[in-house]
Amino acid sequence: MPILSNMKQKHLVLCLTSLFPVAISILGDIPHKYDLIMTPKSWPDAQNYCRTMYSDLATVISDSDWLRLNKEAASKGLAASAWVGVYDDYTSWCWSLNDLRLKDVRYTSWNSGQPNNALSIEACVMLSTSGKWFDTYCKFLRAFICYNDSFSGADKFIGIKSLVTWPEAQAYCRTYHTDLASSLNSSDQIILTQIRNIQGDSWVGLYRDTWKWSDGTTNLKFAWATGQPDNSERIMGSCGSVNNGFFGDEPCTNLHYFFCHTIPPMRTYIKLQLKSNGNVFDPALQSSILELIKQKLEQRGMLEATKVTWRVQPDGNIFHKKKAPPVISECLTGV
Repeated sequence: MPILSNMKQKHLVLCLTSLFPVAISILGDIPHKYDLIMTPKSWPDAQNYCRTMYSDLATVISDSDWLRLNKEAASKGLAASAWVGVYDDYTSWCWSLNDLRLKDVRYTSWNSGQPNNALSIEACVMLSTSGKWFDTYCKFLRAFICYNDSFSGADKFIGIKSLVTWPEAQAYCRTYHTDLASSLNSSDQIILTQIRNIQGDSWVGLYRDTWKWSDGTTNLKFAWATGQPDNSERIMGSCGSVNNGFFGDEPCTNLHYFFCHTIPPMRTYIKLQLKSNGNVFDPALQSSILELIKQKLEQRGMLEATKVTWRVQPDGNIFHKKKAPPVISECLTGV
């Protein structure tokens, strides 16, 4: 019987068809435990505190999360904004081709004052005045420049005058060429600027992620207040606070109370029925089965913070043979 200890419990159904037909079902939702810390801190300092003393800054997704968070806020008389674990990842700039990180390339050509993430919606880059880089809204319509690795020199960059959004430009370049253009050095920049001066402001392949959860939670549906986020101060460094049940964005340097959360480790026991021509009492075979389970969990993004082990029975064995095993057509289920 495998034992799974997981900080985040989700629903999973899997069949290990390569060796042993088996289905596993894990159901449930591990509740966050929230604590409101009544010491004003900047968002980064609050994050560091929560990661040291708890699990992380608070992640708030479900209705039950909000009920627990609001109960904690009411118990301590919170009457102002407080930090939670939402932040705008303004450091994640990378090139579309091979997702090459900008900080690894170390070449930039930003215009003065850029990037500025105006209105908290600017996550794609165009070439504008003098060929300089400007961050802007990805759904604006622009000409664009593709890259084709079948050519060299100036011919590797192809200007397209059609006006499209950044995602549409990326899709076109990946379909008919290699990808959107990357500007990795001054030589590239000179060629791209020449194309831009012919066809006007043009998309290139530089983009970034936007709003995320501090703990890496992949549910990116945020309960924003009306008109939020707006990055009203036009700074790079917006973080999320909560007030009256909705999120708002503001400079991460502001001082607020903050919510930390703890996700209690949860141990789940799963009973398996296996049909195999091999010897399931062989430690090597048992190890192989466990590895298959881990692979399936990893494929579904559920292996992080999860430990999978066998539960040894009082007689020292993991498996027991059934005298009259049921007929198996595809997968045997067990909980």
